[in-house]
Amino acid sequence: MDTGHGPEEYSFLQEIIKDEQKDLKKIVKKIAKWAILGFVFGMTACMGFFALKPWAEATFQKDTDKVEIPKDEEAEEVTQTETVTEPVQQELTIENYRELNQMISEVTAEAQKCVVQVTGIAQDGSWANEQDADALQSAGLIVADNGRELLILTSYSSIKDASLFQVKFVDGTDHEAVLKQKDGTTNLAIFSVAKSGISEDTWAKIKVAELGNSNTLPQGRTLIAVGSPFSYADGVGVGVASSVDETIIRADGKYSVIITDMPEADKSSGFLFDTYGNVQGIIDSSLMNEGSAGTLSAIGISAVKSEIELMSNGKNVPYVGIVGTVVTKEMSEAQGIPVGLYVTEVEVDSPAMKAGIQSGDVITKVGGNGFSTLEGYRKAILNQEAGKTITLTGQRRGAENYVDIKFSVTVGVKQ
Repeated sequence: MDTGHGPEEYSFLQEIIKDEQKDLKKIVKKIAKWAILGFVFGMTACMGFFALKPWAEATFQKDTDKVEIPKDEEAEEVTQTETVTEPVQQELTIENYRELNQMISEVTAEAQKCVVQVTGIAQDGSWANEQDADALQSAGLIVADNGRELLILTSYSSIKDASLFQVKFVDGTDHEAVLKQKDGTTNLAIFSVAKSGISEDTWAKIKVAELGNSNTLPQGRTLIAVGSPFSYADGVGVGVASSVDETIIRADGKYSVIITDMPEADKSSGFLFDTYGNVQGIIDSSLMNEGSAGTLSAIGISAVKSEIELMSNGKNVPYVGIVGTVVTKEMSEAQGIPVGLYVTEVEVDSPAMKAGIQSGDVITKVGGNGFSTLEGYRKAILNQEAGKTITLTGQRRGAENYVDIKFSVTVGVKQ
């Protein structure tokens, strides 16, 4: 039956039938395309990250500030035109002693803010048991703040068998510590503690130590021993510098020694402070076996400032391995030995031994630079870098006279 409506009038009812299989293929292609683009973008970003990482770290995350240990000032000499005022003797009263004790107590309290206790965890991962606890402990000193870490100086021998470390500050809080660097010649090590983990309360109770000039320390000066001077933690002793002229000779140098009138224990560790609160020495129990007569002795802080600075910046302390004594011009004329460093011993497996240096040789130059004292030789070695090959110029006794000889030495590290 004809309704009078043409097919065009019902065009809005017409449907377009699509090929569903073709649409599905297009969708899969789009997904694959975006997946490939995502993969390429990810790889590009990853490669860019690793390529730019060194630059980004150097630009936005400044590692740490370089640590610079203040150099010692030269001692002022009294000229003939200056008059020296003789001290006026006065009778001391009980009140004077009270004032003296109060002053020492105040200096000690300030010194203790700089001193910490370094404790080690045994190689098996467990804390030292009560019997061995002392063997894995040593007093430490806050020597620097590099902006990201507090740097702790300590004697290393008593904790060398540990694999993990922690530091206890004066307020009793414990913090994980990381071995930054160590030196087998001086038996010293630097540990770092992240500043981010230290609370404001602890910050208010600790401080960086002031390192004094032990080269000008006079005999008889009052000294305060802080740390573990008598083998137990948090010990304090008061005495005087009985001797300031002693030295010990170790590989590649000579070190000043401060001897006090305080008794020494087998496992003494800690630091000597003067009454101004400055650190004057690092207590070293090994000195007891080198002529300290059983009294508390310390390496003068000035003798190891260069090593402390190197280790605080994560650098190795250069090592050659020569033990010797300097031949002066007068000694040379009297004994016929060339002026220089007379080698008395070459440490086993040291860079010096590997280079062929022998006892009896005389070293006259380090890398082309001469020196006149053992301190000058030590400074010349410390100016080198571990792993670098340098030339040591010297002389060796021949059949009749000394003959020139040069040694090619690869500077090492003593662990």
